[in-house]
Amino acid sequence: MNLLPSLPFFTSSTIASPSATAPSQSPQSESHPAPLSSSTTQPSSLLNPSIVQAQQQEVNPDEGNNVSTTGSLASTSPKISLPEIFKKTENSVVQITSTRPGSDQIVTLNGREIPQNNIALGSGFVYDQDGRIITNHHVVSEVDEVDVKFVDGDTYTAKVVGKDPYSDIGVLQITDREFFDKRVAPLKIANSSEIEVGEQIIAIGNPFGLSGTLTTGVVSQIGRLLPNDVTGYSIANTIQTDAAINPGNSGGPLLDMKGEVVGMNTAIFSNTGVYSGVGFAVPSNMLLKEIPVLIEKGSYVHPWLGFTARDVSPDIAESLKLPRNFKGAAVVSVVENSPADKADIRGQATGVDFVGNEQVRSGDIVTKIDSQPVKSMDDVISYLDESKKVGDKVTLTVNREGQDAEVPITLEERPSSSPRLLAASSSQQQQQQEEREEEESDPNPPLFRFPEIPGFPELPKLFP
Repeated sequence: MNLLPSLPFFTSSTIASPSATAPSQSPQSESHPAPLSSSTTQPSSLLNPSIVQAQQQEVNPDEGNNVSTTGSLASTSPKISLPEIFKKTENSVVQITSTRPGSDQIVTLNGREIPQNNIALGSGFVYDQDGRIITNHHVVSEVDEVDVKFVDGDTYTAKVVGKDPYSDIGVLQITDREFFDKRVAPLKIANSSEIEVGEQIIAIGNPFGLSGTLTTGVVSQIGRLLPNDVTGYSIANTIQTDAAINPGNSGGPLLDMKGEVVGMNTAIFSNTGVYSGVGFAVPSNMLLKEIPVLIEKGSYVHPWLGFTARDVSPDIAESLKLPRNFKGAAVVSVVENSPADKADIRGQATGVDFVGNEQVRSGDIVTKIDSQPVKSMDDVISYLDESKKVGDKVTLTVNREGQDAEVPITLEERPSSSPRLLAASSSQQQQQQEEREEEESDPNPPLFRFPEIPGFPELPKLFP
């Protein structure tokens, strides 16, 4: 995820990474869908097709606020009109201003050089009556203290007390005592697992610094995998929406028609850096799971298996003498000394036969995780993020050379290094080095390259 420098008055940030939906032929780690051969850095430009983090958007998590988070989260609140929802929630949605170190960089926009503004704007919302605010991690990633502005114009200082870059969640604590006299009602949080494709939803935030902006749309899809190039791991189970989300919306709430939080607006897919009808929100259930831990410990630890995999295409299935529509996650590579490696999960391997021809040995194909069917690597990632923690045991059912086997694995803490780097074999590293040397020796290199975006149509090349 490459964050673009701030523009005057507002900021934008870009995830120059694959889309939320990976193709069947792209190997994925359990937390990242990018091809193993993809570059770990991508060009940062407002001209680039990219997934743009709707810079600084906020979200509202779990206990301590005025919603019950025990048992079922299903709400009995009646659906209300859009004006009623706005009036009900506007006082609880905030604008976040952070001053980032360094302002000497230059943004090139349509051929014009614009000095970077080190003031970044985002959104957030009130989580509880103890002065806690929820927002995106990328809104507050480089600072320890921010200004929080409410719709009535009152501004308060808040400290950053919890961060999870992997799920892009940040927790703030307002420190000004006069805030507590306002008695601002926290937003209620709904159960995001109950939302359905086609439901109407509302996004409230501060696009381009325009405070208190409401937009509406529908749930376009659920369970999307959102890449994050900053961490190298993807965010699981995000909500896709066509509600207008733009730079400045990051961290703001995505609401249902009861005015309750179902997600936190986080990113958009765009060729231009602004709204194009495809936005993504971190689901409220992920907030409910992580926020109490972030408040208590300041960070959140994610479970990890340690392998990359690709979907089983009909061609792969037939080459392995499996039914054409066989489903599963074909293991490509395994990180050395990872939980998967310790459990003897086998990745794809290459060798040479007696006449010198290269031979490829297929790896294990994961078909179930704890009896849950696995149709693709997305299913593994989503299951771990939803249901497991570090130290838990899972059982993978794998097809190994035509035979089913059950493999128990104990989950460990996710390492900070990108899984694409951890899992890259020596041959892949050599290939990448050769490609870099070839690029450096090219007398006429392209001005820039578009990032590969699996799951989206190939975009036209601007330069030969």
